[in-house]
Amino acid sequence: MNKDDSGLTETVAAALGGERAAALTALAGRVAELRDMSEDAATTDVLLVPLDGRAAQRWERMAQPDERWVYLRSGDGTSVLAVDEASEAGLREPAAAVVYPELHMRMVSWWLVHAWRSADLLEDTLESLTRWRITSGAVTARAVIEEAGSLVDEGNALTQAWRTGKAAAVDDDDVKRPVLVREALGPVLLKAALGSRMKGSHDKLQATNVLTLLKKLTRATGEARFPEWYDLLSDAAHPAFGARIALATPPLAHPSKAVTVRTYARAPMALDDGRSRRPLEPTVALAVADAVIAAGTHLLDALEDGLAVVDDFGLTTAAATLTRRTYWRDFQPVRGSRACPCGRGKWSACGHRWGQETPARALS
Repeated sequence: MNKDDSGLTETVAAALGGERAAALTALAGRVAELRDMSEDAATTDVLLVPLDGRAAQRWERMAQPDERWVYLRSGDGTSVLAVDEASEAGLREPAAAVVYPELHMRMVSWWLVHAWRSADLLEDTLESLTRWRITSGAVTARAVIEEAGSLVDEGNALTQAWRTGKAAAVDDDDVKRPVLVREALGPVLLKAALGSRMKGSHDKLQATNVLTLLKKLTRATGEARFPEWYDLLSDAAHPAFGARIALATPPLAHPSKAVTVRTYARAPMALDDGRSRRPLEPTVALAVADAVIAAGTHLLDALEDGLAVVDDFGLTTAAATLTRRTYWRDFQPVRGSRACPCGRGKWSACGHRWGQETPARALS
């Protein structure tokens, strides 16, 4: 069978309609671009745990000079935050070397996990539509909506926290600024990484309820149909009414209302009177297509903006220069009119400087 650029057969494209087919083709192209730039990426992050009392004393005994430790004591002196593998620049700026590389590496891993999950879910949903596996498509399209809501929620929190840290006026204090930045971003990253709704999960690390994420996505996009799509896709994802009609025509009723007929098949269906052929509305498939187009488009926009925030943090703080560890997006600042490592223009125009605006668009 002939297929278009998104892989849709002529029959599937006709069932979904030309406008949806074109939007799915465009979405498939963007997913391929995301896959190309993130598929082979790999990274490492670290999580620093404040030590006090005997734990701090034990660290002091075990820390070796050749491990290149730097540390930061709490304001009251009761605890210490320490990290190894500091660079020469990091040894000169210990507070910055403790705080900025850790936060940047965690931001990078946060973004990559969202990117990989998004690419998988979007690609699987598009493939399900192509092969007319509407049951599978309903499951993954619902997950795309949830993923988009999660990224909006976490991305907004992370952007606001970094905006607070980047704008704070602390007279270039070599300790106050790193402390303030960690206080702002640390809790957001911790909840994003460890938030869970499983039994026994920590009360302070409860993941946001999925219906709350749905509301936030609806507000962020202005798309009022998300709740309707989500309800139908949830019904189709479970062994419920939505699942029963996923591969069925709408009900065709006799004018007397005495008889109602549905037809079931593994392919799109149409009415053919010998003179013309009219596709019969595939209710669940249309919800899958519409939801993945709307949520997927916003999701990909939000990923672009989220990566801009991650890069802005790394280059403003010069995080990668403060550690000997290597990780994805470990860019180092440049100067003047040279191309910025973030790839979004000249260094002088990108605003990776304390006090400048934080990039954000689709996340809000």
